[in-house]
This record gives sequence, C-alpha cells and structure tokens, in this order.
Amino acid sequence: MSIGVTDAGTGFSVEVTYAEGNSTLSGRFAPGTSLLRALVEMGVEIDAVCGGAGTCGQCRVRVSGAVSQPTQEEQALLDPDELRAGQRLACQTLVQGPCHVTAADARALTAPAILTEGQRQQVPLQPNVRELAVALPQPELERNPSDLEDLLRALGPTGEGLTIPLPTLQRLPATLREAGFSVRVRVVDRHIVAVAPAEEVRPLLGVAVDIGTTTVVGKLFDLRTGHALAVAARLNAQRAFGEDVISRIQHASRSPHDLHALQERVVGVVNEIVEELCAGRAQRSDILEMVCAGNTVMTHLAAGISPQWLAQYPYVPAFRAPLRCQAREIGIAIHELGQVYFLPGIGRFVGGDTVAVILAAGLDTSDKLRLAVDVGTNGEIVLGSRHRLLACSTAAGPAFEGAHITHGMRAAEGAIDRVDLVDGDIRCHVLGETAARGVCGSGLIDAVAVLLRAGLVDVSGRLLEPAQCPPNVPEALRSRLRTVRGERAFLLADQVVITQRDIREVQLAKGAIAAGARILMGLLGVTPAELDQILLAGAFGNFLRRDNAIRIGLLPAVQKERVSFIGNAACAGAEMALLSNPHRERAESIAREVEYVEISAIPDFQDLFAEEMMFPAEEGGEAEGPVR
Repeated sequence: MSIGVTDAGTGFSVEVTYAEGNSTLSGRFAPGTSLLRALVEMGVEIDAVCGGAGTCGQCRVRVSGAVSQPTQEEQALLDPDELRAGQRLACQTLVQGPCHVTAADARALTAPAILTEGQRQQVPLQPNVRELAVALPQPELERNPSDLEDLLRALGPTGEGLTIPLPTLQRLPATLREAGFSVRVRVVDRHIVAVAPAEEVRPLLGVAVDIGTTTVVGKLFDLRTGHALAVAARLNAQRAFGEDVISRIQHASRSPHDLHALQERVVGVVNEIVEELCAGRAQRSDILEMVCAGNTVMTHLAAGISPQWLAQYPYVPAFRAPLRCQAREIGIAIHELGQVYFLPGIGRFVGGDTVAVILAAGLDTSDKLRLAVDVGTNGEIVLGSRHRLLACSTAAGPAFEGAHITHGMRAAEGAIDRVDLVDGDIRCHVLGETAARGVCGSGLIDAVAVLLRAGLVDVSGRLLEPAQCPPNVPEALRSRLRTVRGERAFLLADQVVITQRDIREVQLAKGAIAAGARILMGLLGVTPAELDQILLAGAFGNFLRRDNAIRIGLLPAVQKERVSFIGNAACAGAEMALLSNPHRERAESIAREVEYVEISAIPDFQDLFAEEMMFPAEEGGEAEGPVR
C-alpha cells in the first residue's frame, strides 16, 4: 500500500491507497506529527512492536518529500543505502510538509496463523444465563399487585433477589399484555435483562474471549446445549502502540485520550469478532454474556482502567477481583443489557488468562506435579498440584514474536518456522511453501538449537567465526557464516540471517523464563526430575519443538515425552467459566489460593537469570526428525 501526505493549509492530509484498489482515507495532522501516529489514527495496520521507541525496526516505510532528518535510532537500524533509497522508520519520521510514503515491508501486513483451540475439561452445563418460561395471573381489581411483583412471584424461589434494569421495566407492562401474561424471562447473573412472549424463541448465546497481548480469539456458544457454534480471531490492534505490555502501559499513561485510544482498539477488535461470529447465525442482541480472559494489563485496558501504576514501584494493579460490567459501559456490542465478566487475576502481571490456564488444565485438582508455561512477551509460569500452586510472571520480551530480531516476523506466510540439520547442512521449512522473508519464534529456537548442536555457537552464546569452527563442522555450514554490518551472522536462507545480537535476544528471553521456573522449583523444593509433566500453553508454545526448547534451556531438562501442548488454554478456561457457574466459582477460588511469587524480589534472581542465559553444555532430550 502507499500513503500520500499533502499540505492542506491548516495541517496535513494523509491519503492511503491500497494496491488492490484506489479507495483513499485522509486525515489532518499537525506539523511534527510522526508518520506512525498519523497512520495509526487513520486505522492503517502497521507494526511498532517497541511502542515507537525506534528500537525494533518493524515500522519501515519509504518516504519522499518534506520530513525530518534520520535520527540516531534510524541510522543504527538502516544502512546508508537504505536511507538513500528513502527507507525510514515511521515512528521516528516527522511530517514537515508535503510527502509521499510507501510501506517498505509486507511482513507487517501478512496475517499470521492464530491458535484458537485449547484442551479443557468437560463441564456440566450450568451457565450464568438462564431462560425461564412463566405464566402470570391476569390482573384483578381485588388484588393490589404490580406487574413486577407478579412476575417475581411467578418465578418462585428463582425470583428472590432478582433485579430488573430500567429498560426492561419500561417495556414490561406492554410485553406482558401483548403476550397474554405468558412470557420467557432471560436472566443474567441476578438481573432480568429481557422479557418476551412465550412463543418468541430466540437463540440464547454467550461468547468466550481470550484477549491476548498479540491476538484476540472469540468463541460463540449455544447456552441451551453448550455447543460451540463458531470461532473467530484477530490480531490485537493495540500492537501499533507496542508489542509488549510495558510499551502499552507507557502509552496509556500519557493522557486519558491515549488510554481511550488503546481501549477503543481492543474493543473494536472484539466487536469485529462478535460480528463475524454472528454472521448468518444470529444477531448481536442474542448474546447475553461475554467471559473474557486476559493478562492484568489487557484486562485493565479493555475495561478502560489505567494500568499506569503497574509500571511503577511497587507495581499495583487497580483491581484483581473478578470484574462484572454491562457490555455497553465499555463499548462491547452485544445485547443492550448483556454483561461482560473478566476472570480474576492472581497478582500483578499474572492475570485472568493464567487462572483460565490453571482451570482448563486442571492443575488445581490433580495430584501430579506439573509445570505450566505460557511462552510469550510475558512468560507466565505455574508450578504445583492441588496441594499447592505457585505462579510468577517473567518479562521475556517480544523476541519470540519476532521483535528485536534482524529478520524476525510472526508465524505468517514467508516465515521460516522450522530449521533442521540434514546431511551436513540446514533445511528450512517456510510457511506457505514460498520464498523465505524472515524467521518466526519457533524457527529462531530451532536455528539456535541447530547451531549449538553443530558447534557453531558455544555455551556462552558466542557465534563462532569460520576460522574458529571445530574441524568436524561441515563446509556447507561453515560457508553460511557471514559478517553483516560488522556483526557475525549465520545465513538461513536467501537474505535471511540470524546475527550475534539475535542470539543474545534469545538468551535474554529464554533466560527470563528458565530463571522463573527455577525459582518456583526452588521454592517448592523440587527438581526437574520430579516433574510429572510440563504443559506448554499459548500459540507460540503450541508450535515449539520440544527437543529444541530443551536444548537451548528454555524448558527444564526432562524427557521430551513429559512435555505436552495444551493449545489456547486461556480461551478454553474462559469457555468453562462461560458454560459452568461452578467452574466460574472455581476460577475465583484459584485466583485467591494460588501463591503469587514476585521473582524480582528474590535476592538471587539476577544471579539466576545470568546463569540461565547460558546455554546447556549438553544435549537434553532426543532430537525430533526434520520436516518431510
């Protein structure tokens, strides 16, 4: 796509032209506005995983016209030839006059594969939404009731303690008489949200949503049968403000306007998902409840609550308890009186998504000692059994999402997602069976594991030069060692390399997660050998190759057979809480009883982190075969 910026007298008009058509969007922006902010406010999809700090290099564009001079950040990430060709970072480039901009990298515009399914336990169908058919007595002069009193009395014990919102009460008298006093009553929690004629049968629906930092997944359920009707997923549109939660906290803390912009983005994505779920099946007004699982920051932002103090010592969230609100209060477009329920959090950065994982995996009901890891920009880790559960969060950073990696990208078409050592050379698998354009997280871990096995990277993470390689290194591998901009690099595919800096980023990310797991095991007094199972949750974890994750030290050294994938367990846990009130209560109990561990407060955390940044000296686990 291309973006044209022209002088409009009172400001600047940004014109967006997509390659597949001539439709345009324009807006006015004050001089000094960054191209990134202009594009984001216009709804243009562009990645800025560092939140506009100029460190990730993902928001590359081509610019001609009146713009600011390249910053130091741009000069560090773009070589002189690229700058002369007009390549710039949108977050660093300020509009100063008429200019024309073209997206320089299609990677950011390629939709990734999004994991929508997760393992969960079967639950009895006891949703928080109920529909009751009742017949009311005809009004009589001799009695002195009200329509509402008669309705509650007809409901029997169920009617005790129910409230009726004003919009429902306003329609109640006419509805009762039009229906001949035979009606269906729809109740959400303790609120009568709808009264309709008995013969009027509408779908009774609910939605479970996983609001992830990177992706948002929604599932539509028939609350009469418990059957899933549809699933839909989108990238979290907040990513334009940064890939990690800290970047988004910083942006939201600037002003109420910026907080609203972040909330509006994620709510907009949820509403798009709802629209897709309902297409050809039902109306939005048929959805009476939505259950959301998200980390602490995502929950705050979705509810429009500032997470500012989570980024400042002593890192206090506004709330941890389950949050219930009317959907319309936060802009969710379902039934006008429909409710949204956010699963409770455990502590600081361990939120409702981790509660949902524990619920879905049954960690709180099993005697088995299990370690559950959700590998992402924030690595949530849970260890224990029904006897005791510990949880922590580690700032792994967005390296596994492709940020801060020279040719990093998400798991979309053109991404190298697997790397194998075959017959003395590497073999790369590319998503979409097309030419490689970058490497995603699973491919990055594979590549580092292969380099360790081949002896091209030592335990300290140093990538060797050709002359330093052991004699048994095949020539085909040796020939892939390069120098790129004065930095050691290894060629994976044509124009796709991993550099020494990329390997350091992997060490930082895996070191944080490994240190967190090690701290929890130390507190519980157990060793890796005592673990019955390691559970990998989340989209990234689902695509990891167990042996390679163990080889680089991301996971404890266990037999790979003890590592299992549980998929999108956060969404699965939200489903359980939507379909079963007893399991919703169980989720609330989990949030109260799991022990939160603030690993940054552990005296020797920094020493453990430094140790875990090193790669294991020996192979752990049995190598899996190459992709065929």
